[in-house]
Amino acid sequence: MNAEELLDLGLTCQLKGQLEKAQDYLKKALAQDPQIKGAHSGLGDLYLKQGLFDTAEEMYAKEIVINPSSVKAHIGLANVYIIKGEEARSLSNFEKALSLSPNDWRACRGIGYVHFIKGELSKSIGWLKMAAEGGAEDLGVHFWLALAYHKSRLTTEMDMEIERIKVICQNIEKFTGKQAGVLGYVLGKISALQGRNKDAIKYLEDLRKKISIKNKKKMELGVIYDEIDILKTLADAYEKSGDKNSSSSIQKEIAQSA
Repeated sequence: MNAEELLDLGLTCQLKGQLEKAQDYLKKALAQDPQIKGAHSGLGDLYLKQGLFDTAEEMYAKEIVINPSSVKAHIGLANVYIIKGEEARSLSNFEKALSLSPNDWRACRGIGYVHFIKGELSKSIGWLKMAAEGGAEDLGVHFWLALAYHKSRLTTEMDMEIERIKVICQNIEKFTGKQAGVLGYVLGKISALQGRNKDAIKYLEDLRKKISIKNKKKMELGVIYDEIDILKTLADAYEKSGDKNSSSSIQKEIAQSA
């Protein structure tokens, strides 16, 4: 097989969730043609998913050298910078992606998220609403909109977004046949926002049993989050439900993870 055929196979395996095969095909494509467009960004996506952020950053940067107009590489690199806490570099790459592909909803989502982190809620909401026009079923867009509305005390708007999130989560579960870790986090978080602390505890405790929580950031299904926020949200839900002992126990766990 030539490099183009290997690249196509790698990207197809990536879409199917066959990550090891995808990585193997993409590396073989690069071995045949180190300048082939798309292989480095494909590997960047795989490494980002695995939490190998430095390696992902290197892959996206190499793709941009080969193909400066790669919107995907700029967005991938911007996502790495968000996770690393480098908001200025993240925003610069999202804006570059938007200049290459005006109204790209992924770039709008990223810009909205950066403004959310910076506490610029009106800007965040504006960009996320633009993203929603292009990525109507994107979990990240509506999750961050719900959080931005919550912080802005726009309860009606927040509740509308939460209903959309519930439908999106149901659709994801039907399509994949399982509940990804991020869904448990999102459902627990939105339950806490609405004061449904028992529901929040259920979702987050179920998630806690399935994964080993570490003090690190992740990106799943368009949602960037810090795993330790699972525990913080859970401790707060226990506190508000009157179970101070459980809340105190989790607070100690958080302190040990710091």
